[in-house]
Amino acid sequence: SYCGFYHPREISLIPESPIIETMIDTPAFLKSATDSQRKEYIELEGNPNLTLEMKQKALYNWAQRCGNPVNGLFTMYMAEKQTLQSQEDQRMSVIVSGLSAEAQQADKNVRGITNNWNQTKKEMDTNVAKQLSKLPKKVYYELTFATQ
Repeated sequence: SYCGFYHPREISLIPESPIIETMIDTPAFLKSATDSQRKEYIELEGNPNLTLEMKQKALYNWAQRCGNPVNGLFTMYMAEKQTLQSQEDQRMSVIVSGLSAEAQQADKNVRGITNNWNQTKKEMDTNVAKQLSKLPKKVYYELTFATQ
């Protein structure tokens, strides 16, 4: 669904990628971490009170504190994740460029929300849902079906 796509830098994990494993698999950087390091990572990643920006900074700081090989593997993981997100953004831009002006504007508004990292994940999801709920049904369906 449209809401599911618009999560910055939190793309669905693609099994063909050598660095980003499937959701079922533990990423290499976590396999290399100690139990206490993994616990700290999971606590940071799952903290609903951190803004997206604060969470990303906290995770990079966590990886640096862990040292190598965790830090190097985490950096590679995040770079691959960013590359895949950029590719997905480009793909979506091509799709959206073929939609009505109203759907293009709605997409721009939603991307404005999802590109704001000064909010928690829950706030972002709520703001996206509010934005989508304001759309005429025709525009909502055009956007959601085109971007699936």
